[in-house]
Amino acid sequence: MTDAERTDEILHQILKAVEPDQRERGSVERIITALQAALTFQMALVCPDFRKRVARRLRSDIPGMLTKASALARDAQQQYGERHFLH
Repeated sequence: MTDAERTDEILHQILKAVEPDQRERGSVERIITALQAALTFQMALVCPDFRKRVARRLRSDIPGMLTKASALARDAQQQYGERHFLH
């Protein structure tokens, strides 16, 4: 199995595990919080230098993530409904 195939397999496992629960308000926010906690734990397993590189990469990837999320929004909203969070 290639690295790309393994990454894709992990992605599908995560997406299956975190599918939003339409009956429960706030499920998407809890999913994002849980993903942040999982990333934090994974970062704790690596050396400080690699941890910093991962954090820099995540920070630089956020604009692209927002762009991709906007492109995927229509399909996601058709499947799960649009969510609004007011704080």
